Amino acid sequence: MPLPSASKEPDDGQTWELAERCLLPIAFSHAIAVILATILNTLSISQTSSFVLFLLSLVISVGFTLFYHNLKSSHVPHIQNLFPKGFTVFAGFGTKVESEEAMQKLKQEASGRLHILQLDVTSEHDIHSTFLYVNENLPDGAPGLWALIHAAAWVTLGECEWIPPSVLRRSVDINFIGLARLSQVFLPLIRRSKGRVVIVNSLSARIPSPVRGIYCAVKAAVEAWAACLRLEMRRWGVDVVIVETSEYVSGNAWLKDNGSLLEQARDMWTQLDPQTRKEYGQELFQKEMLALERYTRETDIDLTPVTRALIDGVMKTFPMRKYTPVSRKERIQALCSDYLPKPVYDILYVN
Repeated sequence: MPLPSASKEPDDGQTWELAERCLLPIAFSHAIAVILATILNTLSISQTSSFVLFLLSLVISVGFTLFYHNLKSSHVPHIQNLFPKGFTVFAGFGTKVESEEAMQKLKQEASGRLHILQLDVTSEHDIHSTFLYVNENLPDGAPGLWALIHAAAWVTLGECEWIPPSVLRRSVDINFIGLARLSQVFLPLIRRSKGRVVIVNSLSARIPSPVRGIYCAVKAAVEAWAACLRLEMRRWGVDVVIVETSEYVSGNAWLKDNGSLLEQARDMWTQLDPQTRKEYGQELFQKEMLALERYTRETDIDLTPVTRALIDGVMKTFPMRKYTPVSRKERIQALCSDYLPKPVYDILYVN
């Protein structure tokens, strides 16, 4: 199931992704042009300039890149979305209530190919039960499972010192260990079909920020784990794709009601010992609470960019390693976080 997280601004993710894919062909074309021009001129074979050779090489390499970028996988039919116009979809929800709500909402679109399952990623019983169900209900002739999409997440916000051990463990269990265990159990089916693992992650993995310490940490762990899994699965022909969504909505989209995050923060505050509360002060706590309110007010969410990235990750013959369907502003902030000196980044975005 798609992760309900996206940017409010108009999506230009596809343009950025195509531009990123064209960078290597451009550099390659320049290198080939210089080498060929040097050889031809040295051997007096031709006096063709390196610029002309660069243009010729660029046309060829970019042409192949565009073909490569838009190639659909021959393993799966052409579909418009992840629901049952071509795929058999097994959608796991964390609780029975969520499963029943999803069933009511999706039954008109299902056309018999959508299976709603109860799947708590922290439960070994649920994980293995889901595996057995999927294995027994694969379409006739399917060698295995084509794609596993990880979209489970649990958000907790608050100062690092505030978060109690139980919340730390639950965050790690859902956001990281559950993802890893689910992948381990389903990888035999995915290897059999030479499919792919699609992991919905957050831009928070690259943008450390106050109040979101534990969430940033587990998302960074997911990023590193996915990179290692990609290298290990290469020999099997299995792709590992990350869809890096906006951190803006990560604190909002999972809530059953708009007060959940604020209530969670208040609970953490009350669990602190009196001395720690005194040292931080009620004024700072109120300031943090006001900062959290933006996560509960944003409701105008366009899921199209994220859904499109998920579809590309599932359907493309050569999917990108990472899709980043976020706003231009967030993309620039992530680049600054990656490449600027940390004191400079802190001045621009933190202080």
